[in-house]
Amino acid sequence: MRYPKGSIQLNQSRDLPLLRQILHSEFVTRSQLLELAQLSHYERSRNSFHWRMRRLVERGLVLRRTLPAGTGDTVYSVASAAAALLQSMGEYCLIGCGRSNTNMANRNALHAIGLNEIHLTALRAGVLLRWMSSTEVRSQNELTAFGFAKDYDAIVTVRTDIGERQFALEYERSPKSAKVYKAIAGCISQEVRVNRLLYLATNYDILRFVSDFFTETDFPAFFGLVPDWHSQLLEMPVLDGHARRTFPLRQALNRSVGKGDTVRAATSYSLPFH
Repeated sequence: MRYPKGSIQLNQSRDLPLLRQILHSEFVTRSQLLELAQLSHYERSRNSFHWRMRRLVERGLVLRRTLPAGTGDTVYSVASAAAALLQSMGEYCLIGCGRSNTNMANRNALHAIGLNEIHLTALRAGVLLRWMSSTEVRSQNELTAFGFAKDYDAIVTVRTDIGERQFALEYERSPKSAKVYKAIAGCISQEVRVNRLLYLATNYDILRFVSDFFTETDFPAFFGLVPDWHSQLLEMPVLDGHARRTFPLRQALNRSVGKGDTVRAATSYSLPFH
């Protein structure tokens, strides 16, 4: 069958998964996208991957960006036409205005790229069962009556030694204002869809600043460092925002923790909070 000149026939098992991944990542480097495709088992050949991406860019379905801050790699995002196509095919996403706005893209891309690395670490370790992206969270929050208390960066389900455990994830590459964190700490007690919140911060100062707003909340909120996630994953030390104690993330996930409860530290960890 011949197709009109300039058109593109999307492969259901190769092209569409790539577009979906870029959509849910929002911004993703070429090396991250290739690894996500390989770990998800819909692309194994590097040459095939590069051919597909050139094709998707040339047909205007994927945008290729160069960021002023620099990442050392090509950065991709989906074009509005591709986002609309995926939405029409049943993807859970909201297509906002200004998707191609350069200033907005530069502001959000580094956050998305860091979040992709957090995602990839769990995938490489084989502990990740499900990753609900921020685009899916926002869609559910805005279009349904059974949303989450806030627009989390992801809802993550991992496999531990005693079963599946789910938590909301926030990645803090840079601090927000005190007003924002006060509002989050105030509304988190209304959360009913998940029963744990994990903040991953890029350094100790941000971690300490954010955690201080959760000392009075009765919702189980935990705080850890991004480098510890990458090096130790479920064994990383986390701080209980309410009890101000540290213990392994695995323990925080495995214990039956409800509002008002704290986790007893079974292992001694050192974080500079006291």
